[in-house]
Amino acid sequence: MQAVASAVESNVSRRRVLGSALTLGAGTAIGATLSFPAVGVPLASTARGDLVHEELIRQLKEGVRALRGARPGEAARTVAATLRVLAAHYQATGVDQDFKSGLRAAIARDGRDAVLRWETDAAMFAAEARNFGVAVPVAPEPLNLAQRERVLDGMLENGCTLVLLAAAAELARRAPQLDRVAVAPAGARQCPDGGRMLLTAGYVTAVACLINPTFCRGFLGALLALKAGLHFAGC
Repeated sequence: MQAVASAVESNVSRRRVLGSALTLGAGTAIGATLSFPAVGVPLASTARGDLVHEELIRQLKEGVRALRGARPGEAARTVAATLRVLAAHYQATGVDQDFKSGLRAAIARDGRDAVLRWETDAAMFAAEARNFGVAVPVAPEPLNLAQRERVLDGMLENGCTLVLLAAAAELARRAPQLDRVAVAPAGARQCPDGGRMLLTAGYVTAVACLINPTFCRGFLGALLALKAGLHFAGC
């Protein structure tokens, strides 16, 4: 993921993809509360008082579903725009600062090695993926501790919203390929940058969902959009 890895990693000093069986379909609603037993953090399914956040999540869900439609390139551009606004909203409402404080507290409590091995709760991920129209199981990204070390340092320095901006940039970059997919199926291609991006986005999502559960859906939506966009682009 040079786009996300570099966006997170390069900023420390200053600042795989769904398989061929991927299908998108109608979703079912996640329950109001789930939990992560390892750290005991409740997952609130919505930020009830934040109407801007709710609208952005609604747009993000529509965009992820539209990636399998007749105009995937247009959908990718729409998702990219939504992610940029979502990142700005999180930044403006202090999510990055709260995230960094929570992450430092988690490392102090559980140890850095434990935090490096955090994964998104599988049941929660599956339920929320259905909300975004992903009707098949989504395999977690492989564990790459060396990359996670770099990403963790980046999160401690800059917070979590940079991954949303990097995901937006990657989707916008893939949009012309997705425009062509609307005319002819994409041939298989090697996409090492996309694979690295998914590794990083998967880890940031896991950490964000544990540190700031209220806003978990935004990061899950970005990850699912990346997975769908890269898959349909032939990666």
